[in-house]
Amino acid sequence: MTLNGAGTRSNGSGGDLFAPYASRPHLRITTVYSTSWVCDPDQFPPNGHTPTDALAFGRLAPFYEMARNQLPRVLRKESLDCASLVCQRWQPGAPTAATLWHFLHPSGQVLVALTMDVPLGLVESVPLMEDLYYASIQCSGVPLERLAGERVGHRPEHAQGQTPSFLPERHQLVFRSVASPEDAPDDDTIQRVIYRSDLPYRPEHSSITYPAELNRRPTTVGALGPYASLICGHQDYIENCVLLSAVQTVGSAARLREIREVAYAYGHRYRARSDGERNMHRRRTMLESISEGLSHLELELSYSVEAGGDIGTLVPALRVESFHNALYAAMGLTERSTTIGQMLSRLSNAIAAELTSVESAEQRAGDRRRIRTVVAVTFVTTVTGTLSLLFGFFGINARQVDEHRSMFDDSYTPIYALIALILACAVGIFGGMRLHERWTERRERSRIRTWETIHGLLAREFGAVILDPARMATSPPTPTVPGSRTRPPDEEPQPSGTPTQ
Repeated sequence: MTLNGAGTRSNGSGGDLFAPYASRPHLRITTVYSTSWVCDPDQFPPNGHTPTDALAFGRLAPFYEMARNQLPRVLRKESLDCASLVCQRWQPGAPTAATLWHFLHPSGQVLVALTMDVPLGLVESVPLMEDLYYASIQCSGVPLERLAGERVGHRPEHAQGQTPSFLPERHQLVFRSVASPEDAPDDDTIQRVIYRSDLPYRPEHSSITYPAELNRRPTTVGALGPYASLICGHQDYIENCVLLSAVQTVGSAARLREIREVAYAYGHRYRARSDGERNMHRRRTMLESISEGLSHLELELSYSVEAGGDIGTLVPALRVESFHNALYAAMGLTERSTTIGQMLSRLSNAIAAELTSVESAEQRAGDRRRIRTVVAVTFVTTVTGTLSLLFGFFGINARQVDEHRSMFDDSYTPIYALIALILACAVGIFGGMRLHERWTERRERSRIRTWETIHGLLAREFGAVILDPARMATSPPTPTVPGSRTRPPDEEPQPSGTPTQ
């Protein structure tokens, strides 16, 4: 079978069994950048800005159309003036074509991609790849980062002190046509492109991955690392699928790092909390806010990172799934998402335990309030009964009650003294219970800080020694020129470290 390289579109002619292989005469380099810009996907029409509007997916187009809400969208596409592009390291000449892309990740993140067609060989493109990876390129004197921001309405002067526009997560795609098996790049050329370094290497110490399905034919090559991939000899619709997978993976990696940073901030807030906080409502509010944030992070981790690693459910294509899974593994997203998921789970468990402790403290406080109320009501009832008997005494017909005397006569002083004593006892009992309650709360708040509690537990269980920084001796001043030690002629040689007499 002779390979037909005519045309660069994936749909080909109606009678072709397979789409033609890409046969462009130049090298194509696409660099995907994650950004700090976000946009609400719900603000766009459900059927607008789908991947199939700007990219050709051949026979896979119906599957990408069905999964348009779970895949990146193409916000805009713009051709740049090649003559106005200036790089920092690569200077030989201008590219033949340059395209600036803006993608919208399902999580709402905006990603930027720059595609350049250059008349270079694979090894010759290494300096250009280095410039593109670090965005060391300008268009008409405007840096790429600023140009990409202006195209989506971002003004750097309005964001002083904020996160840089381009984030660390990036990936490069190098596409090349292959006319015959002899034209396929060898392993040494591949490693120079993947590592962006024109240097030899030892194959046994390389992390380059070769997805099986991308290397199935003698004229097809697929190799990738965490930061660059080389795709040779495939159809252009496979190249578009690879581009969309790279955008999906870079966006998921950026979102994973953001989830990690927020989780660390929540962990710091939790560990820095005051155990002596008297206001239980404020303490509960703080814990509930962290717990609510963790629930959002876990949901975001599941939908924006973990779910993005499965492309086979959406697009039934071996080569697409092989590249997507290999890129996820090469960038370490699978292991990192598992680790961060465990962080979120353990922090959620710690906060749940703390909320249980707060609920227990609130329940104890409520029990004490109920006890005080019951005691007060009981005592008032007793006093009321006592007063009823007392005033009933004045209403009886007895010789001890003189109807010609006032009820405030001095002869009734013992009766009123008894009433005052009963009231004083009520106040004393209530005050004593309140003092006991405050003493109990103070004892509960006198617990040591979390750091000391953890290390104190380790000291008790494993025999660790907790040092007091205040008792540490300062280091003696070190002389700039070390002195020489000479041994007296009649003195025996001493081992190193023996103090001098």
